[in-house]
Amino acid sequence: MTNTYSLNGPTSWFGSVTRILFLGCAAVAGLFMLAVSAAFAFFVVAGIAIVGLLAFVFFWGRAKILGKPFGPRAQFEAQAKKMQAEFGAPFADKQASEGPIIDAKHTPDGWSVDD
Repeated sequence: MTNTYSLNGPTSWFGSVTRILFLGCAAVAGLFMLAVSAAFAFFVVAGIAIVGLLAFVFFWGRAKILGKPFGPRAQFEAQAKKMQAEFGAPFADKQASEGPIIDAKHTPDGWSVDD
């Protein structure tokens, strides 16, 4: 027959109460640290959002005051209008006035426009 020994030693009423109080304090401290870190993360994300909003408002206002387009789509449209004004007629009208578009195909003998 084997003998088993308790690794915790003899348990007393005072030891049990002390262990429960220690674990309770550790749980409260853990929850406090969780709340502090969550609040810190919230303020960091809120700060980044506010800085981004301020940057957007600054560049948008600057574009409105100076009369320049803001954003990639607006810049592209402004550049396209500028190019159309420089070249005269729009590109689609130039192609229509120059004649029909022929579909060329690459064959073993070279390029062909036949079907």
